Amino acid sequence: MEEEKKIAKKIWLNIIFAVVLMIYFICVNTAYSTLNQDLFILILKITSMVIMSISILIFEFAYKKDSGLIGIIGIEILVVAMHSLSIRHIVMLSNFDFRTYIVSSSYVFALYYVMKSLIIYTNEKRKYLKSLSDIKEIVTNEPVKKEAKKTHKKR
Repeated sequence: MEEEKKIAKKIWLNIIFAVVLMIYFICVNTAYSTLNQDLFILILKITSMVIMSISILIFEFAYKKDSGLIGIIGIEILVVAMHSLSIRHIVMLSNFDFRTYIVSSSYVFALYYVMKSLIIYTNEKRKYLKSLSDIKEIVTNEPVKKEAKKTHKKR
């Protein structure tokens, strides 16, 4: 029961992060259609820098805790910040429709977190099921040492 709660906590954390990113991209899309271009670009740059700062704080926290999992979360947030910073440049360079690009980006990030949740569930469930098996305790793979015996020849 305790293992299932740990698995559910990890999965819900990823799903919540996916929802937060979807809301962020909806806000970016709404801001693009309601604000003038100069103000929108300024807000997008400021938002990207805030997200990057949050990522740096998470890296520091992961370093203090010596946690690779928290470090991975920091990398994911850094990728979101870099993506946010490069949105305007990619849209102008590739002649994409801004709204289509934002919606596609939100779907890609959401799909990433859903796939990550599925992988976490599968791996954690496999670990849990292996821990229930006591075959390893019953069967030992210790090699048996045999001593060489000298054979006596009869004459």
